[in-house]
Amino acid sequence: MIKLKVLLPLFLLCFTTILAVAQEEPYAVIMERITQDLQSGVNDGILVKKLNKDLLSLNADGSWTDINYNDAQYDPLNRIKNMATAYIRGSNKLYNNTEIHTAIVKSLQNWLDKNPKNKNWWYNDIFYPQAIGQILILMRNAKTQLPAELEKALIIRMIRKLKAGDGANTSDEALHFLYRGCLTKNKATLDSAAKYLYEPISIADGKEGVQVDGSYYQHGKQQAIASYGRVFAGNSVNAAFYLRGTEYALPKDQLAILVNYLKNTFLKTVRGSFYDFNVRGRGISRKDSLSSGMGGMVSKIKLFDPENAAYWDASIKRTSGAQDPSYKIEPSHAQFWKSGYTLHLRPGYTFSVQTASTRTLRTERGNNENILGKFLPDGATNIQRSGSEYANLMPVWEWDKIPGTTNRDYPDDKGATIQKEWGIPGTTKFAGGVSDGIYGVSCYDLNYDSVQAKKAWFFFDKEVVCLGAGIVSNAKENITTTVNQAWLRGEVFSSKGNGEKWAVHDSIGYIFPEGGNVEISDKPQTGSWHRINYFQSNTELKHNVFKIWLNHGQNPQNASYQYIVVPGVDAAGLKKYNRSLIQIIKNTEELQAVNHKGLNMLQAVFYKAGTLSTDGILLSVDQPCTIYIKNLKSKNPTLYIADPAQENTSINLSLKLPGLSKIQNINCNLPTGPQAGATANFNIKE
Repeated sequence: MIKLKVLLPLFLLCFTTILAVAQEEPYAVIMERITQDLQSGVNDGILVKKLNKDLLSLNADGSWTDINYNDAQYDPLNRIKNMATAYIRGSNKLYNNTEIHTAIVKSLQNWLDKNPKNKNWWYNDIFYPQAIGQILILMRNAKTQLPAELEKALIIRMIRKLKAGDGANTSDEALHFLYRGCLTKNKATLDSAAKYLYEPISIADGKEGVQVDGSYYQHGKQQAIASYGRVFAGNSVNAAFYLRGTEYALPKDQLAILVNYLKNTFLKTVRGSFYDFNVRGRGISRKDSLSSGMGGMVSKIKLFDPENAAYWDASIKRTSGAQDPSYKIEPSHAQFWKSGYTLHLRPGYTFSVQTASTRTLRTERGNNENILGKFLPDGATNIQRSGSEYANLMPVWEWDKIPGTTNRDYPDDKGATIQKEWGIPGTTKFAGGVSDGIYGVSCYDLNYDSVQAKKAWFFFDKEVVCLGAGIVSNAKENITTTVNQAWLRGEVFSSKGNGEKWAVHDSIGYIFPEGGNVEISDKPQTGSWHRINYFQSNTELKHNVFKIWLNHGQNPQNASYQYIVVPGVDAAGLKKYNRSLIQIIKNTEELQAVNHKGLNMLQAVFYKAGTLSTDGILLSVDQPCTIYIKNLKSKNPTLYIADPAQENTSINLSLKLPGLSKIQNINCNLPTGPQAGATANFNIKE
């Protein structure tokens, strides 16, 4: 009995302790991870300097003199969060500082009293409650806590109705549900947070979210891989990171979807530490919008996806600058048939194309952002080696000369202004391409703004061949095709005389096999962020720009162009480049075709039923299509075919090649449903 009397209180004590810990879990664990995450990458010295400056403009009532509370955006909540970060960090000079604590309390109370509203719903329903939740979680770690009534009132202020089925926005909203669920230790709220944080991690064919081809839609059928897709990726990674090892851990089937999106789509759009401008949507008009800041996010992935640790490590090294942009890059080529986007990746360069069709939406202007982005979905080509070729150049871009586009050369920027804000459909059904995952060809039947053209891109290893034909316009302006417009870096070298024209700049070569009226500029250009985004500064900027384009003149009726982009060369290297390996067979409004003799492959775009006959090759199709034939001269070639219009279920093809003794007649059954537009392949054997 004596032993029982001793053991019973001990048992009750242990049970009470276990119960208390259980009641804290998983809330305390999740909040600790959030706290650590919010402090990752903080530079205490820089933070102190910023806060000392902010404190100078802080009024006695907790408001800031330089903030318009009738149009509050990221500040003042970001400033308060910075104060909370410094206040709880033992390494910071302002750690446990009484003045900072007073400022935090006053500014939060002022925010509560003013209850600011913004015309843009995103601030009200997403950013404000997220920022409040982060501040409150940080302050839970403070030696001197916030007044209980103030915290309670702010938690109530965080409450919003969550809108399901809204892609990245749903996960954005669910994130502040997660914060609130942990702060209140409310299981129902935490259950909802986990449910809706994970809801967008699914294949949502035709709806907003991840598509079957690995691209991403938002605001309707609009490619948003690294705009809203970046929000989706960041929130999904954070959710999986915060909730790992708990009852709310990300299910394996959804983990597979997320990892596939990150590995095979999203991270491939980052060259070095910079995004492809084609995947930033209207965010292209924001300062620093091409800077990816990827390291922190990728580091988290390793903790819940250790199987791909080597890939994540290589990504971290590339995006952080610890390694060259080419580090462990594997050659790949992706034709995203749902979004009209092509991504060609090589260790030495990235080349992408963005188009729009009647099945998709054109790049949006929204909330007074991307004012001049009218021509972004008309075959814009992003050409990167270092990654920074276009970073923060957009204020001084000539916006009717976006790289890759063929359009009217307006006298000023007004011609490039997007008039409608949202939901502008494309104007052609024939946009897409064919791919085997390493090589491919893409096309775009341009018919926009009184300009028509057949545009195609043929992707190889050392070069990309760009063809245009059937260029027609009755507009009063000259019609131009822009080859590139990037930061001027070093000297521009170009051909002289009447021979084949070429140019080299910043280790990228440009060859014009049939010449043409090639124009080059290396002059300064002026502009401001405000002219492309009304929320940005109107300070005039002046930058030196390299710009190269073809001038087709006024009223062209059947103009054409040919140019070859050769990344990774200097002037001497371009002169040694073996042009004979590239045979441009056809460049008409009916058929464009290129034979790469070195790679033993043929690529072609048929804009109508027809026949290609050249050098022992006979190829006939009964429907418009894109075709790529690998191992062209062997006895066992492989045929890849796709329908850019996504209309046909089959295409009849007749084929005679040098390695085949007789004509092959093939009925090519094509993918249908969500896969319509994807590539079908056929191994040809006699």
